[in-house]
Amino acid sequence: MLENGNIRELIDVPYLENLSAAPYDANKLIPEQYPFVQANEKDSEGNVKALGYQATPGGIYYRRDLAKQYLGTDDPEEVSKQIDSWDKIFDIGERVAKESGGKVHALANWNAISVSYEGIPWVKDNKLVINDAYLKVLDMVREARQRHVLAEFDDGSAGYAASMQKGEVMFYPGASWALQYTFKANAPDTSGKWGLAHGPASFSSGGTYIAMYSKSKNKDLAWKFIHFYNFDHEFLTELAHDQDYFTSNRVVDDQLAPTLTSAYLGNQKHFEFFSEEAKNVPSYQRTPFDTVINNDIYKNVLQLYLNNKMKTKEEAIQRIKRDVKLRYPELEVD
Repeated sequence: MLENGNIRELIDVPYLENLSAAPYDANKLIPEQYPFVQANEKDSEGNVKALGYQATPGGIYYRRDLAKQYLGTDDPEEVSKQIDSWDKIFDIGERVAKESGGKVHALANWNAISVSYEGIPWVKDNKLVINDAYLKVLDMVREARQRHVLAEFDDGSAGYAASMQKGEVMFYPGASWALQYTFKANAPDTSGKWGLAHGPASFSSGGTYIAMYSKSKNKDLAWKFIHFYNFDHEFLTELAHDQDYFTSNRVVDDQLAPTLTSAYLGNQKHFEFFSEEAKNVPSYQRTPFDTVINNDIYKNVLQLYLNNKMKTKEEAIQRIKRDVKLRYPELEVD
């Protein structure tokens, strides 16, 4: 089982079986999956080495009661129109913080903004490339704090979890798996008070892939399991119904989209929502460097910039370059 955060560090190791070869012929199967899932299944030579059994498109989970109070509607389509840009979300957040006397905020923290841009590779042709989107986030999080858009709850903290239950935050960008493992887990008494809306950008977050040990003595059984968990339509349909589990299999998801609803989300057709988002998620092949650069270097710089310990964007850029050069001396850094 390989997590999305480290799959590119492991995809080329010789201990993973080549699933493109016979008798597996995975290349003939993966067209059933979303392009952004396929992007990280192949090694540097184009061979499938792992299969992603879940698709993780994101959306904006929102409190329906707060949407009615501050936006005048809790209809997902209408809410989506009101939050289709960060400027609109910031305007709402500034107004809501004022009208609620600081008790309600639009977003839980700055990571609610940055998560929408994760996945863009940091390295190309062995050279550090700082995408403009990452630089834009620096300015957006500083503006969000200045305008009181952020509730300042740390991800995973008790306050963050309690805010879902209490209705202290309006919008939570999150992946498909967050329904089961974040919202139902942290706010079990709020069933029916939530909805899903499209936000400023389509994104994905997380994901798990299954690989096979190349020296396994039970390759036939291992492949049966991998095939079952990725391409058995009957099983995946049951999984979707039982666990609100959004699969990587487009055929199954599209079949479920017209009818499958979630009581927790006010009977919204959540598979229809995620199917639409999944088809719009940008397809990037991650690099072995991305997770460390993003989580350990960039987000540290982002926090320093947000707290004004770095005054200018140029200072932030130079710190990113310095830290990347120290961590990965083999990379070219201008």
